[in-house]
Amino acid sequence: MENEKWFLDLDDQGFKQMCVLWIKHHNGIELPELNSYDEWLNYFKTLPPLQIKALGDTGQAFLTTEAYAALTRWGDIIKSPHRIDKIYQAGLTKPNTERKSITELAKSNDKLGLLYAIRDQIAEKLEKGTGARDTANLAREMSEILDQITEAEKRQGPKKDTKLAELLEGKPKKAKGARNGSFKAHTIAEIEGD
Repeated sequence: MENEKWFLDLDDQGFKQMCVLWIKHHNGIELPELNSYDEWLNYFKTLPPLQIKALGDTGQAFLTTEAYAALTRWGDIIKSPHRIDKIYQAGLTKPNTERKSITELAKSNDKLGLLYAIRDQIAEKLEKGTGARDTANLAREMSEILDQITEAEKRQGPKKDTKLAELLEGKPKKAKGARNGSFKAHTIAEIEGD
C-alpha cells in the first residue's frame, strides 16, 4: 500500500525515469538523449524488432512525440517491410547541405537562384513519391516554376559563350574578304562559321 501511494505521488519526470529504468531492466534498452525525429529514426533502426515492439507497447507513456513517431514508423515497417523504401527516401538519407537554403537565397536577393532552389525542392518531393493528388499539385507547381525560370533567364540575356552574345556585344568575328560593317560580316559569316 505504501509503495502504491509513493508510485501514484510521482510527478511526470519521476514517472518517466521509472519507465526508462523499467525498459532498461526488462528489455535491455538504454535510451539515448536525442532531439530530432531523424536522430530517433536512425537510432531505432539499430534495435531488433522485438525491442521495437516492446518499446511500442510502453513508449507512449514516456517518449517524446518525435521519438514515439519514429518508433511507430519502425513498428509499421516491421509489420509491412516493403515500406522501408520510403523511409530511406525520407529520413535516413542525409539532405544536401552544400546548397544554399531558400532563406539564404531570398535574403541575398538571388531571384534566379531562389527559383532553382524551389525547382530542386519540388523535384525531390516528386522523387520521394507522393499521393496522386499531391503529385498533380507538385507537377503543376514545377511547370509554373520552370516557366518563371525560363522568363528570368531570358531577362538576363544570352549566355556569354554563345554567338548571339558576341553579336550583341558588337564584336563580331571578321569574315574572310568582307568589310567589317557589311551585312555578311555581322550575320551570314557568323552563322556559317566562315
